[in-house]
Amino acid sequence: MIKRWLVWCGVAAVGLALCMLVEAQSLAAISPPANLPAAQPPADARGGHTLLELLERGGVVMYPLYVCSILMVAFGIERAITLRRRKVIPTAIMRRIKAASASGDPEIRRRLMDEIQSDDSPMGRIFKAGLRRLDRPVLELEKAIEDAGAREAARLQRNNKVLSSVASIAPLLGLLGTVTGLMRSFMTVASSSDALGRTELLAAGIYEALVATAVGLSIAIPSMALYFYFQERVDKLVGDIDDVAVDLMENLFAEAKPGEAR
Repeated sequence: MIKRWLVWCGVAAVGLALCMLVEAQSLAAISPPANLPAAQPPADARGGHTLLELLERGGVVMYPLYVCSILMVAFGIERAITLRRRKVIPTAIMRRIKAASASGDPEIRRRLMDEIQSDDSPMGRIFKAGLRRLDRPVLELEKAIEDAGAREAARLQRNNKVLSSVASIAPLLGLLGTVTGLMRSFMTVASSSDALGRTELLAAGIYEALVATAVGLSIAIPSMALYFYFQERVDKLVGDIDDVAVDLMENLFAEAKPGEAR
């Protein structure tokens, strides 16, 4: 439940960042008061800025941030597809497991176990590890299933690290954009004695600083939320597999005869 709230918080943060950018666009389009004729904004400010124009003002740091956003979307979709329950725990295997548990015929049970072992899904691989230890003590059997479950969890969580990396790198890139934007503003002041009185000369550096920071955070927050969500999903799926596998193996272990042990 907490991880779902994190996901929604990430979505809300992205929406808030977009609203802030739109608000900045609307503020840029506001004309100056009539009693201040001397303070004329530049031509591009009078026309306002689109969202794309604001992003372009983020400087060169925006390009790696674009890459981070693409990675976040691509691996978010990949994780959502890969971690579907019916792909990790196929329905066909569940039917075979229930049939194997209910069947009293050793031949039918043996055939069903062979079909389960031949499946290349995470659940099939965990069952295969347990069936190889079916003739061993029950504690060793459970340990084999737990070890196989840990390996499958690590395999399923492998691409989650990309989301975690994006969540860590994006705000640092935004901070770098803040530093380079401020450096640009101060270099403008240092190179021109009139820069302190002309805000349009400082606006480019300030734009770069603020836009890069906002975009970096807008990428990092949903990336971290997705990372926690998919981590919890993997843990839940592997836990469900372990429960089903242990119940079946203990049932087979209790009913198995020495001649039927595999």
